[in-house]
Amino acid sequence: MNHYAITMPQLSDTMTEGVVVTWEKQAGDRVERGDIVATVETDKAIMDVEVFKAGYLAGPLADVGATIAVGAALGYITDTAGDVAIAAGEVVAEQAQTEMIPHHAGTPVVMPQLSDTMTEGVVVTWEKQPGDAIKRGDIVATVETDKAIMDVEVFQDGFLSGPIADIGSVVEVGHPMGFIVDDAAKANDTGVTISADHKVKDLHKVAPHAADKPAHIPMPKAAPVQISAEGTLPPVARPSGRQASPYARKVAAQLGVNLTGLAGTGPSGVIVAADVARARPSMQEVAHSLPQVDVPGQGRKMTSMEKAVSHAMAASLTLPTFNVTMNIDIAALTAAAKANKVSVTVAIAKACSVAMAKFPRMNWAYQPVDKLVERANHDFGVAVMSNDGGLVVPILHGIEKKPLDALQSDWTGLVERARARKLAPAEYSNPTFTISNMGMLGVSHFTAIPTPGISAILAIAANGPQGTPFTITGDHRVLNGADVALYLATLKQTIEAPEAWLGAAGAVAAEAVAGKAATISAPISPIPEGNWDFPVVVVGGGPGGEDCARDLADHGVKVMMVNNEPFPGGECLWRGCIPSKAWRAAADVIRNRAHDAEMGVDGTNTPRLNWEQVEKHRRWVQSSRGEMALKADKGMKIDVREGYGEFVDAHTLKITPVEGQPYQVTFGAAVIATGAPAFVPPIPGARENLANGGVATSDTIWNLATPPKKLGIVGGGVIGVEMAQIFRDFGTEVLMLERHERILAEVEEEIAKSLIASLEKEITVVTSAAIKEVSGTPGAMKLRYANKDGVESVFDCDVVLMATGKRPDTSRLNLDKVGVELDGAAIKVDARCQTSAPHIYAVGDVIGGYMLAHTAATQGRVAANNLLGHTSEYDQDKDCGVTFSRPQAGFVGLSVAQAKAKGIDAVEAKMPMSIDAKAMITGETEGMIKLVADKATGRIIGVHYLADHTDTLIGIGVMMVAGEMTLTQVAKAIFPHPTQTELFGELARRLLNRLRRTAKK
Repeated sequence: MNHYAITMPQLSDTMTEGVVVTWEKQAGDRVERGDIVATVETDKAIMDVEVFKAGYLAGPLADVGATIAVGAALGYITDTAGDVAIAAGEVVAEQAQTEMIPHHAGTPVVMPQLSDTMTEGVVVTWEKQPGDAIKRGDIVATVETDKAIMDVEVFQDGFLSGPIADIGSVVEVGHPMGFIVDDAAKANDTGVTISADHKVKDLHKVAPHAADKPAHIPMPKAAPVQISAEGTLPPVARPSGRQASPYARKVAAQLGVNLTGLAGTGPSGVIVAADVARARPSMQEVAHSLPQVDVPGQGRKMTSMEKAVSHAMAASLTLPTFNVTMNIDIAALTAAAKANKVSVTVAIAKACSVAMAKFPRMNWAYQPVDKLVERANHDFGVAVMSNDGGLVVPILHGIEKKPLDALQSDWTGLVERARARKLAPAEYSNPTFTISNMGMLGVSHFTAIPTPGISAILAIAANGPQGTPFTITGDHRVLNGADVALYLATLKQTIEAPEAWLGAAGAVAAEAVAGKAATISAPISPIPEGNWDFPVVVVGGGPGGEDCARDLADHGVKVMMVNNEPFPGGECLWRGCIPSKAWRAAADVIRNRAHDAEMGVDGTNTPRLNWEQVEKHRRWVQSSRGEMALKADKGMKIDVREGYGEFVDAHTLKITPVEGQPYQVTFGAAVIATGAPAFVPPIPGARENLANGGVATSDTIWNLATPPKKLGIVGGGVIGVEMAQIFRDFGTEVLMLERHERILAEVEEEIAKSLIASLEKEITVVTSAAIKEVSGTPGAMKLRYANKDGVESVFDCDVVLMATGKRPDTSRLNLDKVGVELDGAAIKVDARCQTSAPHIYAVGDVIGGYMLAHTAATQGRVAANNLLGHTSEYDQDKDCGVTFSRPQAGFVGLSVAQAKAKGIDAVEAKMPMSIDAKAMITGETEGMIKLVADKATGRIIGVHYLADHTDTLIGIGVMMVAGEMTLTQVAKAIFPHPTQTELFGELARRLLNRLRRTAKK
């Protein structure tokens, strides 16, 4: 006889268990393929369990109310009639295929995805009741998305049935809100409450709507002033299925308001005049009628300018807008502005006015209701950055009739007052057109927001290979696409040929530009103009500072790099990546010999460490690379200075050399790349023993004369783990203490657990440890600690390594002199690596985050790119790292947990190295590779490794994540065999197949 297990099926990737609600069949009953044998409650809803194996239901059956893990047995199917129970120890042949379907089977009404960013929605109303007849095209419910309240339309005839998600329930996209059945007798009135974390909270009977209760429509909190209905227009018709007062219909006619869908506040939901008036509020009324969110803290009153901007921005939500972009070469206009001794901003404003003479509609405005204000005066608002970092929009009046010199004179005074936020109301109110130039901040593309009173706003971005993007956002009630496109084409001609309207100075400038070999205008650099000693100074010569300086020098920028060591390279070369990997390479040779005999090579299993040669090789690698780097830097014309740099003021740097007197240099912009030293926590005796060598850090361990026989390590991060295994391979006895519950907290959880299991076979690891004291002398140190139960022990060792991470130290930089803000100990920057002082950037360990050499180098290039006038950002979600343990752990991008914390519905697939042919050949079968993908798009967003050659394999993961490749692309790629790279194709195919199967459910 054969027995088959009926297992708890998995409804979703997050489901781990279910609760038995009912048994629909009893032990001994005949079961046919497709029968429902039970119902279970998951974290989403109550579902039927359908089986696809014929036979007889047999026990032991899980009790009603029992919680059963996914994959565990609910009961059994046997092929023998009358066999009602499986005896203990009887063999189960295989699993009976099961499927989970919604309880009270029918067609699900699912939460629709109404935008690319939508992942869930909130049930606002049910327009139909359980048991109601439904026709194709009916609206059965309304849901609130991240953007609006929308109708849910169905395309199947039938009857609405439960379980129905309660109003207020948060339902994931694609998950059931309710069901449609084909027979009214099958409908049920079960309601289910679903919480914000998508868990089922409650089951109950659906209560019917009150007869006089209108559908829920969000209402503004403040009622606007009533509007007179005087006029000759006839009242609008009553809205279908709704009541509206005669006066409300009269007001609606005057204001052009559509009553359909309008919220009614009168008795039984009748629309009254006040409801209509809300559709045409003033700017102030719009701002105050939108939902207000309470904010903690003691607020101050807005200035009149701030209130005007606030109200205008809120009122802009009423405008139907569209965007049109054209690339324009501004080189000729820039040269012409310089020749005329006016700012480029004034020249652009004048060019916009000149072009507008042919397209006056660009200067018009919509006026409620159904009126156009035709304006001939060109009073343009031009955005300016204020001294406190915000944007202010002063108005340059009369541009159409004033010459450039007069406009420049007006503009100079306006800018001074705007930066101090001391504009008079007439200087910032009622522009006819607006210009916002964020290209000066390196922004590559953006769209601006028009406000009531204008029909168009121009957004100017940073220069790129195709020119400078000019984007106009227009009010579609006044302008159409052709209007804006033709205007931009004329503006392009006006800007690129300034001689036509600027006279002699414009002609000279145009000739100068035409004479240049390059046809693409150079980007506008944000480096402040001035008679500086150096346009840019870089403080710090590690990977971040050096890559930044090289990129700048490569583009012709005169740059000085101040480094507090004789050679560049920073911590990576002298105290981190390079020396530790030189030790790791020697340790690897020793470790690898243990496998030689398995592959048929004898006599190599007793290697002996030659410490002197290990150190000679390490120092040769370091010095050779340091000399190569310095030679390359000087060859690129980087002015390399040895010494400590500190800021004197916003544009002055003091340099204190190793020998000689301090001196000062001036600079336009600066990049801080000073790294972060090792952090030693305030453990009694720890800092006191640093000087004599009894305690070492990742900065000082390179001073060891010989490998210690016994090593105590405080800290179980990447540095601690790498050093623990290196010295273990060198023959050292190692104790690792970690104050948290597990070591390798920064490594993906499953990868970390597997690596920890390997480590604990080689070294002693104590977690949740309290380190009490470090004492003794070098060679005879004592490390006193208590375990998680409070039991104290003492470890006698030669040296104690404080592997407790790094912490930025900016105390010598005098950052207060330049207005650079800190975030804790680190310098606060944005994604462009720009600090709170716009002309100062910071990169690498000094800004916190991933303290990795390649991260610093990437950020250095990002800073350089922005200083060159190109928009560039550092994206941590595409960064990577390798822990040089054995096997090596590594990551690229996001884990599933990190992705879901960002609102991404992520899935993963994994493969053990033990099934890989190449790993079996080399005896390197420990570990796994995991692939993480965005379920919605199929894009690969993460790769995680535990493998002996992660440092090589990780490059493929980097290209997949950085290149935003999809599972389909990787699945179709041809990987060579036998190599470990073919695992990536297999992982992609496995994940695609899983997504395909789950999609069918």
